[in-house]
Amino acid sequence: MGRKVSGRKIKVRIPTQAEINYMAERINKIYSSPKLNKLKARLMASEVLRLLKPSFSYKSLSILTGIPESVLCRYVRGNIIPSYEQAVNILAKISLSVDIDYLLRELVEREKSTIIDLSRVLKDPYIIRLLTIMLILELGGRDITKIIATAEAVLPLATMIGLEINTPIVLVKRRAYPGVKYYSAIIVRSPKVSETLHLDKDLVNKRDNVLILADVVYTGKTLSGVISLLERARAKISDIIVILALGDRWKTRLEEYNVKPLTKIPYPF
Repeated sequence: MGRKVSGRKIKVRIPTQAEINYMAERINKIYSSPKLNKLKARLMASEVLRLLKPSFSYKSLSILTGIPESVLCRYVRGNIIPSYEQAVNILAKISLSVDIDYLLRELVEREKSTIIDLSRVLKDPYIIRLLTIMLILELGGRDITKIIATAEAVLPLATMIGLEINTPIVLVKRRAYPGVKYYSAIIVRSPKVSETLHLDKDLVNKRDNVLILADVVYTGKTLSGVISLLERARAKISDIIVILALGDRWKTRLEEYNVKPLTKIPYPF
């Protein structure tokens, strides 16, 4: 099943009941208490339906969620919001159904460029918000204290995730500023080209449990450098999420880390 509206193409799959039950349990752990969290889940379920509605008919959404079209219409229009139990059902089914890999790959390939610029791919607030919801559900209530953005291209996504989980964002910088103390790492690109990464010393410490959010991984040099900065800060790495992985060269350099790419594209392409 797939729809394309206003240039966005979304592909879906129908998850098994066992997968739905497992995801529902994970969502319950995040939102079952207190009451404010339950309300957040209910509002998020309504929002994700509104995000998908431009690409799907009410009939298609009904097939995905198992909810009658007339009820879905009232959810999307904001006349009512789902009950907490219904919200968990909606979030579990949609998070398992929407093929994020296909969506991102289609957006990247549409750029028709050999230079990957994720700031162009992630220019659509619709895509960023949908990714935010999917990633929040994927992270499953982990106690993350900082989000480390490895590039400016992922700052909008990092900001939305940070707002949802009330977590500060730290950007890995390519330029050092006077008066600021940094952890620094030199990345050698070629015999004549190198780049220095900087991480503010006062923003990350040994008490932090961090999420690394990266834009693109190809050789793994940049991500390896970021990891070395965090190791020097003695921070714990909870998750490493990469929007786009090019080829497989990076796997050798990062094999001891659980890097999770949202989409993969063969390289060269």
